Amino acid sequence: MRIAIDALGLSPFGGARTSALGWLRALGHQDRKNEYLVFLSHPEQELAPFPNFKQWIVPISNRFGVRLWAQCGLPFLLKRERVDLLHSIKNLGLIAVPCPTVITVNDLTHLILMDRYPSIDGLYWQVVQPRILRRAERIIAISESTKQDLMHWYELDEKKIVVIYPSCDLRFRRDYDPEGLEEVRTRYRLPSAILLFVGGLGIHKNVATLIRAFAQITMEIPHGLVVVGGMHHTSSDSTLNRLARVLRIEDRVWFLGAVPASDLPLLYRLADLCVFPSLNEGFGLALLEAMASGTPILASNRGSIPEVVGDAGRLVADPLDDQAFAAAIVKLLADRQTLAWMREQGLVRSQRFSWQQTAVSTLALYREIVHE
Repeated sequence: MRIAIDALGLSPFGGARTSALGWLRALGHQDRKNEYLVFLSHPEQELAPFPNFKQWIVPISNRFGVRLWAQCGLPFLLKRERVDLLHSIKNLGLIAVPCPTVITVNDLTHLILMDRYPSIDGLYWQVVQPRILRRAERIIAISESTKQDLMHWYELDEKKIVVIYPSCDLRFRRDYDPEGLEEVRTRYRLPSAILLFVGGLGIHKNVATLIRAFAQITMEIPHGLVVVGGMHHTSSDSTLNRLARVLRIEDRVWFLGAVPASDLPLLYRLADLCVFPSLNEGFGLALLEAMASGTPILASNRGSIPEVVGDAGRLVADPLDDQAFAAAIVKLLADRQTLAWMREQGLVRSQRFSWQQTAVSTLALYREIVHE
């Protein structure tokens, strides 16, 4: 098969990028027979080891410009290159495609939280996206929660939607020596006790609620709040630093931005608790990374979060209730026995998610569609 992958517009960091590249690497390791044409905005060194992967670079940085090129130029290239199947790997598909298509949908946050995003985003997800999805041969939902959202918002046929979970990098499952952990703590000048948030700083991540919750308990716990994540989208929350200053806790909050991938597993292991107050998640890759690292989780009860963490996390019903998060943080940190149990549960549960299984399921779907 000649398989085209539309991975245009990958952000420089964040869960969507990590998931997309992890998916592609998994396919590269699993499949050395089929030929892949991967359309990217920038070259990706991680894909260089796979000889059957050809990177086709479209150097357009504007997010609207790159999608306009995809809609107009990509169908012509797919026809010219005699592609058997197109897999759009990050939510957005094409209107006119000369071959069967698969679209991976990570989440429907722009619909579920439409009032928090620019109106042009809502218009796309209300008008354009449902038409594209109905024309696709199959849709990959990265969680059962996302599948249910697709059926609810777009009234799609359930038989058309396949749930295939992503996974996390093996580096999160490794052991690290104490010297390495302390080197990272020293380099980032972190405190001896840490609460951790990992994720993009988009408004749906709801980090402001976490900061307000933390401000209520700084006199009760010795921890610092470490926020790992970059601002890479127009919907990123630019008020977080100011909020920490207004609440007079700027000396207890560390905004690290995007960190090197090699540092992230060690940051998880330095944390006593990871807190995720998201308003919606399609999967929540950071949840899996935390579980694989043996770090307990406190999170909101929204989207796919209960599906991913199961009994390995504690959930707060209202993600905007900063008092509930504050109380839950204090209670968990005081209960070492429960934290230890959560660590063990997370390690066990994380084994359910495997990149090899992701690749096997994806390839089976490719063969099924091309055969049809």
